[in-house]
Amino acid sequence: MRVVESRRITGRHPLIPRPGAAAEVTFGPGEDAEAALARFAERARILSRHLGWSEPVTAASRHAGGAVVAMTAPRDRLLAACEALERAAAGDALDDAALASVRALESGEANPRLLECHAEAEARGIPAFDDEDGFTLGLGVHSRTWPLSTLPSATELEAAPAGRIPFVLVTGTNGKTTTTRLLARAAEEAGHRSGHTSSDGIRVGGEWLERGDWTGPGAARALLRDPRVTYAVLETARGGMLRRGLVLDGADAAAVTNVSDDHFGEWGIDDRAGMARAKLHVAAGVREGGWLVLNAEDPSLAAGAAAVRARRPDLRIAWFSAGGPETSRVQEPLGAWVEGGELRLREAEGAPAIPLVPAAAIPIALSGFARHNVENALTAALLASRTGIAVPAIAAALRGFRPSPEESRGRSNLFEVGGAAALVDFAHNSAGMEHMVDLASRWPASRRLVLLSHAGDRTDALIEAYARRAARLSPDRVILKELPDHLRGRLPGEIPALLRRHLVDAGLPESRIEDVPDEVDAVRRALAWSRPGDLLLLLVHERLDEALEVLRQAGAREWGPEEADVPEGEGNVKV
Repeated sequence: MRVVESRRITGRHPLIPRPGAAAEVTFGPGEDAEAALARFAERARILSRHLGWSEPVTAASRHAGGAVVAMTAPRDRLLAACEALERAAAGDALDDAALASVRALESGEANPRLLECHAEAEARGIPAFDDEDGFTLGLGVHSRTWPLSTLPSATELEAAPAGRIPFVLVTGTNGKTTTTRLLARAAEEAGHRSGHTSSDGIRVGGEWLERGDWTGPGAARALLRDPRVTYAVLETARGGMLRRGLVLDGADAAAVTNVSDDHFGEWGIDDRAGMARAKLHVAAGVREGGWLVLNAEDPSLAAGAAAVRARRPDLRIAWFSAGGPETSRVQEPLGAWVEGGELRLREAEGAPAIPLVPAAAIPIALSGFARHNVENALTAALLASRTGIAVPAIAAALRGFRPSPEESRGRSNLFEVGGAAALVDFAHNSAGMEHMVDLASRWPASRRLVLLSHAGDRTDALIEAYARRAARLSPDRVILKELPDHLRGRLPGEIPALLRRHLVDAGLPESRIEDVPDEVDAVRRALAWSRPGDLLLLLVHERLDEALEVLRQAGAREWGPEEADVPEGEGNVKV
């Protein structure tokens, strides 16, 4: 058995209930995998005993390429835990040299007072967490942080005023960031100083603390120790849960927006059912009696909910469906849905439904044509209501959140430019492409253009599915571009060539396809091709700021809520 990658696990993980270490492993030709995993578990126990650690919880999960193995360890010795796990998994001799290598790491990490601080916080029922930046007692406005080198005495810790704030976990294949930002906006409308983490960055109120992809436990810790925050929304990526675990237990609610085919082959995820299990791990971080919000139209979530209930019978599940009961995959009453073009909401379990806001009045729903953003609005509304935010604040958030680069960067940003509509989006997987095709096919347009590319670390099958979904739009023009920062093992030109082949195989005439390798030049070429009445679907993945600047220089004007009543025209194609 060979270790590919090991990671410190800082919180509750799908395989182990508390901190420790996890690793991806592969097996040699002809190796008995079950026997190898059994040896790993026994060797991990032997090492833990020699090190004086408590008996570890060990676990393993088989997958097509190998397995993921994990073991618990003292939370103040996680680098040493990685070393111990690697030696247990790789079959190295458990001799004095092996113990010395683990103890060398352990000696630089061990912090018995840190363990005492966590125990004291748990006894008081106050959330606590730690990392290299310190030990934090309480959350947000009710938090206090000490450096690991000067931790408080028991008396100081007891005297420290600390408590919790509401916080929510949001995950899913698509829609995480939009849902997160909508919910944070609703909390602001309700009078909170909200903060959120997302693939856009870390934000408190109107201030960006960090920009970039901040969706892991490190981002969550940075936000939860900010003394201004009274309500926190944490976008929680699958990768962070599998490589680090959840940052903290005790969330008031969690949501899974949807599950689709993406990121297969990483950390034990081979198929959609496995992806659903990984994403539903957010339920483990919800407090007793808290809420789990799920998409009732997603068959993987409908199937996976039974296992969640078996593990956590105390959790309450609230379902949403953009299509209402007719498209729901569950027999239970819905908590939020669309009926007669209006969002409906049950403020509490068993309560009567109330009208919330017309779908056409939600700017990011683009007159209701952007069905995926209707789903995101339902998710955010349901999370908000289940965490104590009143209906007027929820409605104000949905009506006020605009599809602009400032509020919803790179996600359904719609512009009018030279009489054409230009829709800028980050759609980067098959589900995202399906959402864009659904929107673009119903948006009134005389001609349609798609700017297309893909990251190189997806399988050929996923790239083919992406191209075939784009072809369903029957676009009048497709511009293929290169993503040099996302080749990820592919050769230059390989992805555009794959996309071209699959588009043609799906029936798109090759005469409609052109290559413009540079992403920004491709946007310029799309504008040069366009004429009044066209729709330009610009999928921009690497150079968004430059692409937006090209649009501004061309006189682009942001689409606003005042233009919500877009009539259906003859170009409104049904897919």
